[in-house]
Order: sequence, then C-alpha cells, then structure tokens
Amino acid sequence: MSEAIAAEEVRVDVLGRIAGFSNPESSEMLPDGETIVVSNAAISVGLEDFRGGGGIVYRVGDSYTSLLRYTESGLKLVHERVIEGLTGTLGTDNQTVATSTYPLGTVFAASGGNPMTVDGKTVLTSGPQVRPQALAYDPLAGVVLPPVPLWAGTELAKRFNAFEQPNGLAVGLNGDLYVTDIPNSNPDGALPSPVPAAVYRFPHESLDALAAGEAGAADGVERIVMEGWVNGVTVSPVDGSVWVVSCSAHCPVGGGAYRLTPEDFASGVLPEPQHRNLGGAPGGFLDGVTVTRRGAVVVSNPATAEIFVMPADGGRLSLKFDGEAELGSPADINVCYPKTRGGEPALLVPDVSPRGGTNTVSLLDLSGY
Repeated sequence: MSEAIAAEEVRVDVLGRIAGFSNPESSEMLPDGETIVVSNAAISVGLEDFRGGGGIVYRVGDSYTSLLRYTESGLKLVHERVIEGLTGTLGTDNQTVATSTYPLGTVFAASGGNPMTVDGKTVLTSGPQVRPQALAYDPLAGVVLPPVPLWAGTELAKRFNAFEQPNGLAVGLNGDLYVTDIPNSNPDGALPSPVPAAVYRFPHESLDALAAGEAGAADGVERIVMEGWVNGVTVSPVDGSVWVVSCSAHCPVGGGAYRLTPEDFASGVLPEPQHRNLGGAPGGFLDGVTVTRRGAVVVSNPATAEIFVMPADGGRLSLKFDGEAELGSPADINVCYPKTRGGEPALLVPDVSPRGGTNTVSLLDLSGY
C-alpha cells in the first residue's frame, strides 16, 4: 500500500466548543441555522471478552441526544439530555422531505448497533436488546417517532440481512435515507465478516411502509458493499451525490472517500475512490465525511486525530486549530451554515473520545471552503 499523501497545513479559528458530553459521535445543525443536535454514543472500552479489551461496546440505555445553539453570542448548551435511555446513537441528519410518519423537523440517528453491554462487563451481540435501527425523533419536543427497523425479522433483514452496527446516516436532497452498516462484532482484522459492510439507500417513498413493517416495503432498497468497510456517509449539496469513507485495517485503498451516484446504487458496484490514503497504515480508519456548497470534501480520521479538506479545485489540506492536540477522536463531522455567518460554512467536530479525549463538540470556521 502506498504511503499517505502529504497535506498542506492550514489554520482555522474555533468558533465555539462545548464540553461535558458522553462520547459525542455526531452532530448536525437544523434548518433554522441555529439549533444543533448531538448524538451521544455512550461507549465503553477495555472489556476483556471483546477483542481482548481493545474494542468498543455501547452501553445499553446510556446514550442520549443534546441540543446546542449557535448565535452571535457564540456556541451555547441549550439542553444536555433531551432524549435519554437510548443505545449507541451515532450518525445523524434531519429529514428534508416530509412523509406521513416523518414530518419536517424529524431527526434520524443510526442506533442500536453491536456489540452492547448491559452491566459494563457482559457483551451482547444478539437478543431483544440488540435492535439496530434508524432512530427517529422530534429534537425540540423530545418525542421519539417510529424507527426505520433494521433488526432481525424486519422487511430489510428478509431482503438482505439484519444490520450489525448502523453507523453513518444521511438524508438525500429528495428525502432518501442512507445508512451505513459495519460488522463491529467481527474480530479485528478477521474475515469473512458476519454481515457485508455496506451503504444502503432507503427510497423516500418507502420510509412509511418500512416503519409500519409492511410486506415488501424493502423491495426498493439498494446497497453497495464495501470491501474496506464503511463508516460516515453524507449527501453533497452541490449535486446530490452520496459520499462515504472506509474504516478498517483491511481497507485496500488506505482510507478512501468515495462518490456514489444513483447508477452506482442501481448496479450495486463500488466505484474507484475519489480520494485515497487518508487513513494511514495499515488500512485506513476514517469516520466522518461532509461536503461544502463549494464542493470541498472534508473527512475525519479518529485514529490519528486529523481532519482533511480536499477543495473542489484540487489539493489536500490538514486543518489545524486551537485545542487540537487535546482531541481524542474527531468522529462524524458535518458542515453547517449558521445564519449569522453570511453564507460561509462552519464545521461541527464531535470528539467521540473512546480512549481519552475531550468529549466535546467544536465549531470550526471553514470560510472560503
């Protein structure tokens, strides 16, 4: 495998930072241009019966969602625990086109992935508490809506397989839902995986039927299997294309960012990556991916605590900012456009911190990108 490509360092300002969360894995700004939702994953490490203490598990019922707000006064915590009692809430996004079940304002979060622990010691990979899903909720009222079910016995599982660990999540410009699945209970580096690592497209018109468990509701669902596993997913505001990043020790491209089109989903074939060697060796452990309105692709590497920007006109930049050295694992990053910033982008950076870090959510200035 070729070595990682050198990146030019650029310094950006920190617009705000909030601490005190529990493994914040993803955050997203709502359409009002002020309110920010945070998915807190509630992660444990060091359990000897899972990867010899080297892997992460999710604490059943300890995950929760939070609300922040960014205004001219800066970044503020509004409500630390809006919805509690969740498990492993990861990638998050908000509905762009309403359905009967999911009105505008609905937030989705990948949730319920393997493996879990109920007592801090015993690891569960099956049973009634393991219910992979796209959690849905009203972020302001704190009301949970019917999920998009991804567990064993569902229409999705009948068509493909039950999800192992719903991880990345994004909503398309047309309301389609994209969720990635990685085989996290698989022994590190061992193959074959218990389920294919893949990114799934759930058509907007199928979401209500999937939530209701109607027969055949998953007939229109498509997926692309990724050899190097898959983590974050986003939808480009430029052209509606879908971007995903790879995240495993056996990634063949050293950490890649892939652009997916409707034709790719229809064929089920993964194209060549647009960017590679972002993850270091061996393999490539990327987490988040997001795209600005100018077409810059931004990815995070939680293993090396790096954030890269690939502008649309070429090049590779490494973001540097105050407090950067304290970050443990920048996770599911998301570009946002606060209404106070005159159309310039900012970057939400949750530090999931599974093995030490700040457990913070930062907002970085991405002006010009």
